[in-house]
Amino acid sequence: MAAVRIPRRGMSRALTVLAVVTAGTGVVAGPAAAQTDPGWVSGWFNDLTIGAPGAPGRMAPLELSSTGATAPRVTVDLSGLAGVATASFPDWCVTEGASVTCPMPPGATPDEYGTVNGTVPLVFRAAPGAVHGATGTLGYTVRADGLEPQTHQATVDVRSGPDLVGLVDEYVSGVDVGDVRDVPVSVVNAGDQAAGDLRVTLRFPVGLQPASYRNCRYGTDPVLATVVVCTVRGTFAPGVRHELRHGFTTTVGPAALGDKRIGHFVEPLATAGPLPDNVRLTRREADRALRLRPVGEPMDPITADGAGGTTYLRAIHGAFDIVATGATVTGAVGDTVRVTVGVRNDGPGVPDGTVSGGNAGGFLFTPPAGVTVLADPPGCVPTSDDEGGAPTAWVCWLGAVFPAGQSFTVPFELRIDGPTGAPGEVRLYYNYPRLDDDPANDSAPVTLG
Repeated sequence: MAAVRIPRRGMSRALTVLAVVTAGTGVVAGPAAAQTDPGWVSGWFNDLTIGAPGAPGRMAPLELSSTGATAPRVTVDLSGLAGVATASFPDWCVTEGASVTCPMPPGATPDEYGTVNGTVPLVFRAAPGAVHGATGTLGYTVRADGLEPQTHQATVDVRSGPDLVGLVDEYVSGVDVGDVRDVPVSVVNAGDQAAGDLRVTLRFPVGLQPASYRNCRYGTDPVLATVVVCTVRGTFAPGVRHELRHGFTTTVGPAALGDKRIGHFVEPLATAGPLPDNVRLTRREADRALRLRPVGEPMDPITADGAGGTTYLRAIHGAFDIVATGATVTGAVGDTVRVTVGVRNDGPGVPDGTVSGGNAGGFLFTPPAGVTVLADPPGCVPTSDDEGGAPTAWVCWLGAVFPAGQSFTVPFELRIDGPTGAPGEVRLYYNYPRLDDDPANDSAPVTLG
């Protein structure tokens, strides 16, 4: 490339023109002016209710997340809590008057996406003299170098009375059909006043068989879960942890399949809400009572929240077989006929979609050549090979659970147009919660006779 020589007398004018062009077009003049991505940072803190003076402290997490940001941190403004609550912070935070600044917590490391997530544990107590119903505001501002600060607010309320908090949140793998497990039930009173008698409500999804206690009533809900409601006598003082000794004995029965979520909810009997809907509760013969006994030293602070506890049993293998049921369509050209197709669960496992909130299964119906589907049955959605094209098949969903020994079938109204050709098919639409034990019968023909 040939060099271009600019006379000295024209150098000043050339630089002036270059500066104007650069400013007008936004072109960076050199590497030193290159901009870098400052990343991002975010934080959140949920509204909080604490006990009146005398209650145990409550630990609440302030979550901080960052990707590529320099010096991510959060500054908490406590001035809105004056006379309502006090807050204590980890020793790696810096306090200046009513303002406390905390960096990303020590030990926080990037996840697989490069995001660093940390928790700043804050412990709250009611301020001396705070009364039931007092409300304060916690302000917090999330910052990082080179980024605009983000300011948020949360409320802190004071409540007098008992406040029952569940302490169970466990995940269990390697569970098999036939196992007997002791499901933990544990609760603490986070309020400033003792609680009297309690109501404990538990739910065991289909396939799990809970033990019998004489102070409990049992029923089955619409998705085949066993609902247990127990009345537990006693006095439950603030800060004292109570638990069911040895746990709630539960057998993993033949119908158990996939993920199971066992939940329990505890409330003072005097102020308990209505009993579960759509469940008829009856007593069982039993030689023992369910009792919650005090365990260990009083808890202060209390780190859990909410009156419920949960045990997750992961990926129970179980045994089951879903069988597709086809059909033969008979009639002459021009006739309107009905064909019923679907699937059957030969068990013993019961696909259960209540944990995910989805369907327990479904099937795909492809009609035989030479017929037209006249309407979409309820619960079925047409699909097409091409976007915007005419429907070529229908997906039908069955609901939350698929009981063993039951069939899920749907009638389709068809018009026979002719000529006859390739048969249709009904087949299992997706494998939930896993491939069943006999994939060979997961599809069946639908023929036009």
